[in-house]
Amino acid sequence: MRTSSLAVLLLLFCGCSPGIPPSPSTDTVATTSSRPEAESPSNEDVPQPRPDHVFIAASEASARVKSRADYVCDGTDDHVDIQAAIDSLPEQSGEQFGVSGGTVELSAGSFRLGGSIHCQDKVVNLLGNGMSSTELILQDGIHDDVVVVGTGTKQGFPSGRIAQLSINGNGEKQEKGSGIRVFAGLRLTIEEVRVSNCKETGVFLQGTSVEIRPAIGTIENCHIGYNRKHGVHIGAGIEGWILRGNRINDNGTHGKPYHGVYIEAIHGKVESGPAGAANAFIIANNVLWQNRSVQICINGGGHGGAHIVISGNVMLSSPLENIKLYAGTHLVSVTGNSIHSASESAIGAAPHITLQDASYCTISANVFSSPSRGLPSPAMIKAGAKPGKIVAVPGPSGILIETGGSNHNRFVGNTIAGQVTGVTLVGADSVSDRKVTAKKK
Repeated sequence: MRTSSLAVLLLLFCGCSPGIPPSPSTDTVATTSSRPEAESPSNEDVPQPRPDHVFIAASEASARVKSRADYVCDGTDDHVDIQAAIDSLPEQSGEQFGVSGGTVELSAGSFRLGGSIHCQDKVVNLLGNGMSSTELILQDGIHDDVVVVGTGTKQGFPSGRIAQLSINGNGEKQEKGSGIRVFAGLRLTIEEVRVSNCKETGVFLQGTSVEIRPAIGTIENCHIGYNRKHGVHIGAGIEGWILRGNRINDNGTHGKPYHGVYIEAIHGKVESGPAGAANAFIIANNVLWQNRSVQICINGGGHGGAHIVISGNVMLSSPLENIKLYAGTHLVSVTGNSIHSASESAIGAAPHITLQDASYCTISANVFSSPSRGLPSPAMIKAGAKPGKIVAVPGPSGILIETGGSNHNRFVGNTIAGQVTGVTLVGADSVSDRKVTAKKK
């Protein structure tokens, strides 16, 4: 039968050709798919897990977050899962340095640790979801460090990274332990990390042997506070670190020699390493306040502590000096800092800067001011101040005090405000453009 023009148009609209029966409707089509096997997706087309990127969900994470996690923690001994993830990271050729690694990403939430997390000599990127969102906290009675990087037995320069998380040492329940302990050997970046409440030091850079070259790294935009010992301890044999843009406050224990930043360049076996000077650092654009002893302290160990720049920092409310350089420290530049309120909670007057057996240091273009007032320390109460009453704090006895065998230092171009005295120099070849209160050859 001849097909009319209208019928042809209707057949074409339905996907049929004239004279060809239409395809069965969806109601009558067979349940077996007619798609050729070759069109089925192969395993190669399905996204595969990345062996060098592992995602871990906290116990309180949402069901959706947990559904895409490689590991799901239960809120107790979560270090086991995190350690398994680190240990699973693959070898990465490593022909030059013999290292392996990848990224371990942590969800938002708290991870409760029954032991340390050891990155070993892998190049590990341990990343959280924000300083205020992801927390690593030690369980009671662990008495250990929270994160340990390197073994001090392998040398190499690839960079690992710890970032976007908080580390809580739960110091009230521990007998020892630092927040991050880094052994010499591998480069590391620590950025946007909060380290607090550790029984010992916030970040401890520790040398291990004279054969392994020092670690190189950066601590940047971190908040390091309320740790029982130093905020940052740079040990013997460590070189080339940059501390930039950090808040370092309220570290140490009253009456103990623990500082905001402590650089220990002692040659010989000490707590922080077996040998070697600690040299070549930049400490810049940090805010350091209310650390329980000195804000920045450099111990030259006889002839170390050299080639260090301290620049653009704000330092205030120090119980003792703001900066102390001693025991052979040399070639240090202190420039462009805003330095205020030394000896704010101790009886007697401390200078803003002490140079003790230190030489070839330049102190320039800084702004100094005298302390204002504060709550009296126990020593001040013993001397007659009333507890709990705001009192005038004694001004520093000098902006710069140079003692011992110090010489060849320069104190020039600084601005001094407030009721403070001048500069005390002992070195015959030390120079100041301010009034000198004492000088001897």
